[in-house]
Amino acid sequence: MLGRIFVDPGLDLVNSPRSPQDEACCIKTVLEVKPKTNISHVCPHKKDLTLGSIDDIYCPSLDCQSDVQSPEVTWYQNGRLLSEERSNRMQLGEIYDFHQGTYVCDYTQSDNSSSWTVRAVVQVRTIVKDTRVKPDILEPIIDTLEVELGKPLTLYCTARFGFQKDFKPVLRWYSKDSNQQLEILTSEGRSVQSTFEDEIIQRVVHLKEVTQRDLRKMFICFAQNSIGNTTQSIQLKEKKGVVFLYILLGTVTTLAGMLTAGALLYMYWIEIVLLYRTYQRKDETLGDKKEFDAFVSYAKWSSFESEAGSSLSEETLALNLFPEVLENKYGYTLFLLERDMAPGGVYAEDIVNIIKKSRRGIFILSPNYVNGPSVFELQAAVNLALNDQTLKLILIKFCPFQEPESLPHLVKKALRVLPTITWRGLKSMPSNSRFWTQMRYHMPVKNSKGFT
Repeated sequence: MLGRIFVDPGLDLVNSPRSPQDEACCIKTVLEVKPKTNISHVCPHKKDLTLGSIDDIYCPSLDCQSDVQSPEVTWYQNGRLLSEERSNRMQLGEIYDFHQGTYVCDYTQSDNSSSWTVRAVVQVRTIVKDTRVKPDILEPIIDTLEVELGKPLTLYCTARFGFQKDFKPVLRWYSKDSNQQLEILTSEGRSVQSTFEDEIIQRVVHLKEVTQRDLRKMFICFAQNSIGNTTQSIQLKEKKGVVFLYILLGTVTTLAGMLTAGALLYMYWIEIVLLYRTYQRKDETLGDKKEFDAFVSYAKWSSFESEAGSSLSEETLALNLFPEVLENKYGYTLFLLERDMAPGGVYAEDIVNIIKKSRRGIFILSPNYVNGPSVFELQAAVNLALNDQTLKLILIKFCPFQEPESLPHLVKKALRVLPTITWRGLKSMPSNSRFWTQMRYHMPVKNSKGFT
C-alpha cells in the first residue's frame, strides 16, 4: 500500500489509530511524507491574555483556514485533556493566572486518498494591562551624600518599571558639571526583582576614589518608559568631622591603652621592680655599716598555745622557711634570736643593738605575738626607725588577730602604716609564690646570687 501524508509546516504529525481488523493482517506499507505547500502563511502560536478580561483562543491552523469547515478539535492544557472543549474556538471567560500554559489542539484532515491528524501548539501568557505611569526611582532617595575624599564609592540607580507588553526600559547615569551633562558609561542594568505587574532594574556606577572634581558634579539617575521619564539627582559632599573623629578615636584608644598599661603596671609592679633591680645591679648595702639584711622577730612556740597542734607555726616559718628561701636562694643575711643570739647578754640591750645592725626588721604577727613579750621587739624597732632612715620594717600577718588594749600607742599606729604581707598557708610556701616575691620587693637591693 502506498500513501501520502501532507504536513503543515511547523505542525506535529500524529499517527491515526488502526482498526481492530487491521491487527489480524500483515501489510507492508510505504509512507511518503511531504510538506503541504498550499498554506499561504503560518499563523502565530503565541497568545497574550490580559488578567481580568474576557477572552478565548483559537487553534492556529484552523484560524487561518477560514474557507474550510471547522472539524472537531481535541484540546490539551499542559498535557491535561480538556474533554469539554471540541470546537476550534475555546472560550476561557474571565482570565486568571491558571489560564497561563501550553495548549495543544488536535484535529483530523483528509482528502480523496488519505487522512492525517494535525497538531498545533499555542503558548499562552497571562499579563496585566500596560502601565499608565512613569517609572518610579527607588534609589537614590537622598539629595546629598557625605563622602570621604580618596575613598572608593558606589552609587545605585534603582527604578521600578510597570508592565508593558512592548517593554523597552531605559535606565542611565548622567553627570552634570556646570552646564555640561554627560552620560556615565556603566555596565548594563540588571533586573533585581520581577513580577506580573512590574520589574525593578538597577544600574551601578563605581568611583575608584572620590576627588574634589566629583564634589562639584551632580549625579543624575534617569529612568524612562513609553509613558515618560523620571530623574533623581544626588550631590556629593565632603564628610565633616572625619578628622575630629579620627582624633577622638585616637584619643580614646590611647586612653584605653594607658588605662590597660596602668592596670598591668599596678598588678605586676613588684615583678617589674625586681626585674629592674636585676638589670640595674645596684647594691644599697655598700658602706651602710650594717651587719644583717634583716632581723626576724616572732612568737616563741609553746605546747600550751592554741596552735600547738598546727602543722606550721610562726617559729617554723622563721627558723626553717626564711633561711631556706631568703638566705639559701636569694643570698640575704638574717638574724634569728634562737639561732644567732649569744647567751649571757641582757635581752633588751641585745635586741636594740641587733636591730641597729639590721637593714630590715621582719615581724611575724599573730595573736601570740601581739599578746606576748615579743611585741617589745616591734616597739623597739619602731622607735629606732624614727631616727634611722635606712631601717625599714616589714609586717607579716601570719593569722588574724585583734589588737589588745594594752598595746602601746606607737605600735598601734605602726600596724596601720607599715607595709604588711599576708601569709596564706600552703599557697605561700613555694619559693616562687606571691608571698616571697613581695618579700624580695621589700628586702634590701644587693648583688647576690638570688638576683642574677
